[in-house]
Parts: sequence; structure tokens; C-alpha cells
Amino acid sequence: MIRIYVVDDHPVLRTGLHSIIERETDILVVGESGNGAQALAAIPTLAVDVVLCDFDLPDTDGLRLTRKLLHENAERKVLIVSGLDDSSIPRLLFDAGARGYLTKASSAHKLVYAIRQVAAGHEFVDDALPRNVLLGLSPFRRLSAREKEVAALTVQEYTTRQIAEVLRVDETTVRTIRSRVYKKLGLRGAISLSKLAARHGFTDQGG
Repeated sequence: MIRIYVVDDHPVLRTGLHSIIERETDILVVGESGNGAQALAAIPTLAVDVVLCDFDLPDTDGLRLTRKLLHENAERKVLIVSGLDDSSIPRLLFDAGARGYLTKASSAHKLVYAIRQVAAGHEFVDDALPRNVLLGLSPFRRLSAREKEVAALTVQEYTTRQIAEVLRVDETTVRTIRSRVYKKLGLRGAISLSKLAARHGFTDQGG
């Protein structure tokens, strides 16, 4: 069961979120509040898997609240919902440790999917964001330079042997690095890597 805490100062929106989440058998709302102070007081007393938080709150904002929540417990998973049209906000939130960013125009299906992704330890970035923002939030940014090289060559369908020759390392090293790439990105193999790379324009940007 995924346990959710909702932070939003609009009662109508909180009710709407409840109605969406209550349809799911694996997600449960364990608490809610209308501002950051209430959330900071309540969340430590509950077993919460994901904090679903509006960015614009009466006493703070999603960025400051994310920082405070993660300062108390670095393992907390925060999913921000925002209606603001500011391309700098998503990057700041992810840099602060947020695990997901969802626009308020998103469908109920996308909301539920985002919750499950974040709860599973993956990042979620709303694909409704402008392309330049999506590129700035690419999960590939978490890879080292060498990992990016292996990922890029894998996407280009180079074999393990060919990658080893290009990078002048042995094949075992290539396999080790590639496994690390899959683990960091939460992927199962080359096909899912290629799909993720296409979505974020990874190879178009040269890594």
C-alpha cells in the first residue's frame, strides 16, 4: 500500500485528489494539510511514502517545503503539483531533492502513475512541460561522464565489444558500467534505455 500525505491549501482540490486516489486499491491518503507548517508537524508522526504537495502554499512554497522535509529525512519522496508557468521551478525542485513534478492540468491517470513511479523510487517528470525544460530535467544528468558515453553508444546500438573498442576498456568494464546505468535510471535493458533517451533528447544533445 502506498501511503500519501496531501499538502494543498484548496479544500476543493484536496477533495478532488481524494476522489481520484480512493479509486485505487494500492494507494491510501493518510493525512492532509492546507499549509507547510501543518505538514511539517504532521508528516513525521505518520508512515508516509509520498508527499503530494502543491507548489504555491499560503505560508511557504513547494521548494522550501521540499528542502525542509528532506533535511529532516533524506529518504522522503516528494511529488510536486504546480500550475505555475515558470521553466526554472522544476529544475530547482529536482536539485532540492523532489522526486516528481506534475502540472495541474494532468489527467487522473497521469497523477496515479506519477505517484506509483515516485513511490517506487523513480523520478517522474510531466511530459507536458516544454521540451527545453524536459531536457534540463533529463535523468541522464545523474550519470557520470563515462556512464553517459556507454549509455549513448548503447542507444546507438553498439555491441559490448564495439563499445569496449571505442572507449579502450575491456568488455567486463563495459558491462559493469552499463549495469550501473540501468540501475541509476531504473531501467531493465537497452530497449527501455533507448525509449528514455528518445524522450529526453539524450543523444541529440550529445549526452
